[in-house]
Amino acid sequence: MLDADGKLCALDDIADNDAIGMVARVEGKQRNIFIVRRGDAVYAYLNWCPHSQVLLDQVPGKFFDGEHKYLRCGMHTALFRVEDGFCVEGPCEGDSLKPLQTEIRDGAVYLAE
Repeated sequence: MLDADGKLCALDDIADNDAIGMVARVEGKQRNIFIVRRGDAVYAYLNWCPHSQVLLDQVPGKFFDGEHKYLRCGMHTALFRVEDGFCVEGPCEGDSLKPLQTEIRDGAVYLAE
């Protein structure tokens, strides 16, 4: 959940090559989102499959395929690239997750304004 200052989480709260889910205010509404960390880079998306309109992590906190190469929808196993959310395999192939702009300041992750 967003802190009063808009901070989503500390960068260290996300293990490298992993993701965490949370609720944050996006475009004026409370939304389920998730943030992926790859080294010092983070990628954030709405936690919503473009195919079936369900949370990607059908098992809470499980956003990846077995090899942690792709993000995976737990409902229909669609695979998405981490870097841009593009679906490379599955029923929504060619669609994308909705990205959220983030910034890292003082070791914390914020939604960009």
